[in-house]
Amino acid sequence: MVVMGVTTSEEARVKLGQVDLNLLVVLDAVLREKNVTRAAESLHLSQPATSTALARLRRVLGDELLYKNGRYMELTPRAESLIEPVREVLATIEQTIVRPPVFDPTRDARRFSVVASDYVGVTLIRPLIARLSGLATDLRLDAAPVGSRYLDALQRDEVDVAILPDQIVDQRSLSDCSQLPVITDRFVGAVWREHPRAEDRLTAELLSASPYLEYVVEGRRSIVEEQLDAVGCTRRVAATASGFVPMPFMLAGTDMVAVLPERLARRVAGAADIRLLEPQMDLQPLRQSAFWHSRRDRDPGHVWLREQLSVVAREEAEPAPGITVTGSS
Repeated sequence: MVVMGVTTSEEARVKLGQVDLNLLVVLDAVLREKNVTRAAESLHLSQPATSTALARLRRVLGDELLYKNGRYMELTPRAESLIEPVREVLATIEQTIVRPPVFDPTRDARRFSVVASDYVGVTLIRPLIARLSGLATDLRLDAAPVGSRYLDALQRDEVDVAILPDQIVDQRSLSDCSQLPVITDRFVGAVWREHPRAEDRLTAELLSASPYLEYVVEGRRSIVEEQLDAVGCTRRVAATASGFVPMPFMLAGTDMVAVLPERLARRVAGAADIRLLEPQMDLQPLRQSAFWHSRRDRDPGHVWLREQLSVVAREEAEPAPGITVTGSS
């Protein structure tokens, strides 16, 4: 087929010559964010520069890519069809061309992104950052909360690692991802150190008779609440919290009872003025794993990061000295 004196293959080569790697990076961000301002922020570019790049992409691809639908921007069907191919191309370039074949943490610069809860941030990410700062000079670790897009981020290879409770992960949705177990933790009871009624153990009677501090996760029932329901423990909710980390500090001066991961509770018991109670009901442990896209399996820098994560996980699994759970044998 000939168009204006140029064959289809020649026309394709002309268009390919108009697309550089920077344009593909902008296109990936626009497809991900569906918003020019947010795309610019994620790329640390100005909005005018991002808008200019988007205008070039529209000319080259012959498609608007983004259009306004009421108050929001939406992707065109062509843009939707480009999400996976563009991400695949960029990931391949990153893993095979941009990344060096070896990784030296004392010399190489690298920015790692980790998605994790506040609990994981305290119990695992904080000591990991301390370890990286002691081993390397030009590394950076960016931690972000587990948001509604964590599955998309993993599937599209947009984050290095996501640390998630095994119980909430549907393995079928992460068939392209690898997994490394990093945390196994018990649930224990927690009360203010001067709680007037709590004895040595967390019982169903104590839970039903006391005001309860509930852990709430947006959009789904939390793991600990599901377990308490399963063993028939009734609770009278007096307050809620959307993260485990603030919960111990909300107990002081109250009669509330909470159920917390033991590692976190042990770590903050003194500062939060709480004591820990041995649970008398059968609560399954909290297991969390690190997940990443399998195309990073052989990335030397990523291999090194996983090794550091494994070391920290083993070290943090050791019992904290001098703190015991009240009522434990």
